[in-house]
Amino acid sequence: MDKRSSEAKKLLDELDAELAQASVQRRMALSWSAAERETLRMIADTVDRRVRLAELFTQCDPDDIKNRVRLSTEIRQCDNLVSRLLAKVKTDLPEPESRRSQKARAAVNVRWDKERAAG
Repeated sequence: MDKRSSEAKKLLDELDAELAQASVQRRMALSWSAAERETLRMIADTVDRRVRLAELFTQCDPDDIKNRVRLSTEIRQCDNLVSRLLAKVKTDLPEPESRRSQKARAAVNVRWDKERAAG
């Protein structure tokens, strides 16, 4: 039995779809790295937690300000964590470096190697 909330499942499905679309555009099979899979798990766990907190918030007595503030703070923290974690997940590879950039980087490395050897 899958314990994921529908919100978490939807987000994971959308990220998988983005990766699949990037695979088609690049004409190569892209897959999540181990670190990205763990990040996706953490994202889904956090979304699930946020859903549970939001349910508690709606069930909370409107006059219970202390608990409503605690819950809203936790919800905001979940939102911030999901945003930070999503920034770590890339669904596409960067554009390949141009030949000109490769030459420039090689020239810089030659200069630095000479300076290191002399120093």
